[in-house]
Amino acid sequence: MGSWLTLPNDELARFQGSRCYQLIVEKYLAAIGNKDWQQQVQELLSMGSPLSSYQYPALSNWEFQVSPGSGAHHTHFGGLALHTLQNLEYAESWATVYQSRSIPVSRDLLFAMIILHDCMKRFIYQFDDQFNLVKAEDPFIAKSEDHHSWVIREMAARGFDVELIKGVAAMHGIDDVSLDSGVTGTAVVSHYLHIGDSHLNYTEDDIRPEHVIGFLADSDWHWSGQAQRKSHFLAKIMAKKLQADPKYLALYLGSRFTFEKIGSIIEADGYEQAAGKVEAMISLK
Repeated sequence: MGSWLTLPNDELARFQGSRCYQLIVEKYLAAIGNKDWQQQVQELLSMGSPLSSYQYPALSNWEFQVSPGSGAHHTHFGGLALHTLQNLEYAESWATVYQSRSIPVSRDLLFAMIILHDCMKRFIYQFDDQFNLVKAEDPFIAKSEDHHSWVIREMAARGFDVELIKGVAAMHGIDDVSLDSGVTGTAVVSHYLHIGDSHLNYTEDDIRPEHVIGFLADSDWHWSGQAQRKSHFLAKIMAKKLQADPKYLALYLGSRFTFEKIGSIIEADGYEQAAGKVEAMISLK
């Protein structure tokens, strides 16, 4: 296995995670004018030990810029920071559109809730010896406990503003679509507030433009998840020639280049030509 496939976690995170985290802090966290919120967001970004309880055992204590982003998307070192930065960039564009139509948008709320919403992934995701992601949360997300219910519980334990807690809760469910009843805009958010022990409820009157923008911005995983799946398949094709473990190779490709970039190459050129292009990218210093 080449030396490029033996980099430690923090080295892999430097390709994407460190750069993304720096932008999050310098551009978006710094832009939060509510200094109480800014301080609270910073606390959760860097906290070493949560105040609140969790139904499952914690598996890790990643730095934000090193943590993987998910199992379905951004499953690589630095994935959490990359996913969060993408959400912020999408949301900033949507906010500009809203404001161009004279609809007020609180960027303090929007940026704070996006930075916060996935931060507990730092404690519940880990890679095993075979480079599989292990997750300490319900297999069916949002059943009774997951990273999102925990961040709501942690915010409540730290006395965060109700406005900020509801905004974060809305990130994972501003609409609940069912074939029987259509779209009901509050059920999932209220469920998260309940299992997160916030003692809050979410009604139609609570829905704000920031909540909708945040929810839509977080939906990028539909594409990034497909790119991740294709990248894993490409890694299997490349692994034999490179004498690499295909699962580690996929982890490396995501950490260094992002799955979205690899997926775009595959879509443009097909797997065989993409394998050659990506191998050449790996060899670049």
